[in-house]
Amino acid sequence: MTGLWQDIKLDSEHKLPLYKQISEQVEKMVYQGKLKPGTRLPSERKLADYLQVSRMTITLANEDMKTKGIIRSQQGSGTFIMRGPRREGVSTKTKWQSNFVYETDTMNHGLEAIIKFGQNSESIQLARAGTAPEIHPGIEISECLAECLQKHPKLIQLPSPTQGYEPLHSYMMEWLKESRLYPKKSEMMIVSGAMQGLDLISRLFLGPGDYVIVEEPGFQVASDAFTASGAEILRITLDKEGIKLDNLEQLLRNFPVKFIYLNPTFHNPTGIVMSQQRRKDLLNLAKKYDVLLIEDDPTSLLYYGKKPAPPLKAMDEDGMIIYLRSFSKYLFPELRVAVVVAPDGIIANLTKIKQRIDLHSNVLTQAAVYTFLSEGRLTPHLQRVRKAYKIRVDMVQEAFSKSKAVSVQIPEGGIFAWCKLEHGFSSERLLDLVLPDVSLVPGNWMSGTGMYENYFRLAFTNPSLEQLKRGLNRIVEIIDREDMKT
Repeated sequence: MTGLWQDIKLDSEHKLPLYKQISEQVEKMVYQGKLKPGTRLPSERKLADYLQVSRMTITLANEDMKTKGIIRSQQGSGTFIMRGPRREGVSTKTKWQSNFVYETDTMNHGLEAIIKFGQNSESIQLARAGTAPEIHPGIEISECLAECLQKHPKLIQLPSPTQGYEPLHSYMMEWLKESRLYPKKSEMMIVSGAMQGLDLISRLFLGPGDYVIVEEPGFQVASDAFTASGAEILRITLDKEGIKLDNLEQLLRNFPVKFIYLNPTFHNPTGIVMSQQRRKDLLNLAKKYDVLLIEDDPTSLLYYGKKPAPPLKAMDEDGMIIYLRSFSKYLFPELRVAVVVAPDGIIANLTKIKQRIDLHSNVLTQAAVYTFLSEGRLTPHLQRVRKAYKIRVDMVQEAFSKSKAVSVQIPEGGIFAWCKLEHGFSSERLLDLVLPDVSLVPGNWMSGTGMYENYFRLAFTNPSLEQLKRGLNRIVEIIDREDMKT
């Protein structure tokens, strides 16, 4: 069996992630008959040793193969091949299991792994975003929810308009003025989180063969939403002022791009804030090539010093930008409420699509958010959040300042720190070593091309201060230990 695994050839410079290369080559072995149905695979640790990759790479490869129905895992017994080789020349009827048209092969298995990390209550969670325990607004939201039901008992008996709970929808018009956004009512809709907004936008604009530009590194789950509609992804790297416009114009000149997706304020994962001049130049470029911008703005209110520039949308005089702002990073991730701001023609069509998907909105959650906002609770809450997160940012900076083997790009806001391993140490290897005590996100999981293998992302907002200190010390301890071996 060991010899069989030596047939797998991996290329770290290939655009396909390593786990995907493993998955595809194992699938080929199955179809060639080299791996028979019922064959038991080596353990993840042994296979990682055979292939000289991290254990997490094998975990992701297994998840990918399970999705395709190639393998199955049985607790206590192991992992086994399910599928047999293809039979050449045999005509079979199309089965419903293989008659799917929605793209699922590119779905983000790194995200699945991150979610699994969060299910381990003993682990210090530095992979997933969450609200610090001392400022978590769960009790306040519960009070708002109870208040809504007490004052409006018929709330759960009547469907909410597709564009959102009416009082919240109206309140958004006033609240967004604080960010220099002045949408009309017909230019807004409430959705169940920013991801639903991106899904609706994808369904409206994208089809097979369309092109979308995204940031690299960036929020890969958004890319998944676009590719699920059949779109092709073009990637643009960043410098300290944001996406590189010379590279961007070259792409716009050569491809009929439908839209550019970006996170210009406290970018995920780098924390970069796009400069004012870069924003102006980007808008001019979008206008020149008549291309839409999708501005995702989940954390711009979480600044630790100087307040950042208003959203890119505030500069939009030509209706070139669709703007999304969610509440999950301000309150808590499970609160799936976001607002979409766009020209009224776009909103009208997004509303029609949303109506087909969920008919009407989650009125209880939206009513609770409305009460939280209208009673003036958000402003003092954000003040507490900024203070709590600034303490955590300083802790990250202090912890990594003790090591020469790692550096950190300290953000001026947001919820992520982007860290670099200085001496070629793989972040997936680091993850293997810190699990299950601590979780983090390897940099290549934030890349659509498998780059940034010596970077990792830390979400510093979720643990208590004591947990964060222990987690950071553990990471630094392991980095320094491994660095001494090189």
